[in-house]
Amino acid sequence: MLRKLTAAVLLALVFPAAAMADGPVPVKMKGSDFKNFNAYEVDGTLYTAPVVLTKGGKWKLSWEKDKLYVELTPAAMKKEEKVEIPYKELEGNRYVDFSFFSREAGLSYTYKPEKKELTIKKVKDKKVKETKKEAPERPLVLWDINYSFRNENSDFSSLSGTPILSPTMGSYKDVEANTYSWNFDYLKRARQADMKVMPLIHNDFDVKTTSLFMHNREKQEEFISRMAALSEVYGLYGYNVDFENMDPKDRDLFTEFMKNLALPLHESGKKLTVDITVYNAGSPTWSLCYDREKLSEFCDYEIIMGYDETPRTSPYAGSVSSYGWLDKNIQKLITMVPPEKLVLGLPLYTRIYEGNPGYMKSKVLAMKDQEALINRHGLKPVWQPDARQYTLTWRQGGILHRTYLEEEHSLRAKAALEKEYHLAGLAFWRYGFEKKGIFEEIGKEAKEAEKYTLPGRVRQ
Repeated sequence: MLRKLTAAVLLALVFPAAAMADGPVPVKMKGSDFKNFNAYEVDGTLYTAPVVLTKGGKWKLSWEKDKLYVELTPAAMKKEEKVEIPYKELEGNRYVDFSFFSREAGLSYTYKPEKKELTIKKVKDKKVKETKKEAPERPLVLWDINYSFRNENSDFSSLSGTPILSPTMGSYKDVEANTYSWNFDYLKRARQADMKVMPLIHNDFDVKTTSLFMHNREKQEEFISRMAALSEVYGLYGYNVDFENMDPKDRDLFTEFMKNLALPLHESGKKLTVDITVYNAGSPTWSLCYDREKLSEFCDYEIIMGYDETPRTSPYAGSVSSYGWLDKNIQKLITMVPPEKLVLGLPLYTRIYEGNPGYMKSKVLAMKDQEALINRHGLKPVWQPDARQYTLTWRQGGILHRTYLEEEHSLRAKAALEKEYHLAGLAFWRYGFEKKGIFEEIGKEAKEAEKYTLPGRVRQ
């Protein structure tokens, strides 16, 4: 799913300063514990003195070299953690984003903008009630490796369910070194758009270093405590663990690691998801490294990476995700994992294979670039009923090229498998590859006739 990120992508902790359209507007604070503090409104966001966040009784704050830290002991953990949060200079003093952090700090508030009055109350602690049965959510995950998602530029929220953004936070090594990629403005935009954020953590797909980590309980505990603290301070939905290419001998250790990670997350009401490949008995480090059945006991969802049917290194052209291949593998997976715990991951990309069969090389083709390719070469897509995809075949410079397209017809067919097998939801790899309007199209009920014939297309 995820190839190694360059150092440029894994930036140090960054808190972009938001440009202020208007100057800060003074706000009157009400409540016996808050009358003596200043507050401001800036572009609809409420800012208070940092100490206000300690009044909820959950957080302590400290300053170190002009950096502000929250000090807390995460749920079900023993070690106190320090998590940096951003602040803003206003009228010569430092203020924090109260609108964003109040809930996590154990505070609730009401604000009367016409009177510029802010009333704050302490929230009573409420344990997560596991006995309460709620209507099942439909998770809709969109992986976003560059923190670039903007709701106004996407129709992702047109799908019916719980929209969840999964930006790439980094590897477990980056979390350990506190050099993970972060973007506070991204979290604010997601919350304003009523979207959840579930960062992805990977293992660099490194067998040896991952094995060392799996055998080091102390390092795991440090990592888990850190992750739990970050999720509580920033109000995350949870985490998506994308550990791939692991020694199958470490399978049980990975399961135990996930079990231990789930404990503090579930204690604080967070979710834990894990990415899994389809079952392949001939792939020890990419498939047999997962105990899918056991993982389902601790993880809220297992996300099927429903792509890479024909891998990047294949010497022959093939589909990234044909309908029959995906259908067959879902049937296998639901014998291991309860279907209501499986999320179906679909590709927003394909691959172009070029060269002579047996010696082909490939490159990624984003869905959004397919139409330009068709027009540039004057190609006629050919429908393949078994794969439920269109294919393109052409020669360029005397070299054979072939690709299986991913567009609304192929994706609607595959997405329908979610309902057919009563799966939990859908996921998409990845943001930035999609063409405009694709999520709205996926949400439509496909008509049989439309799936197999299109005006101007050639049916095989």
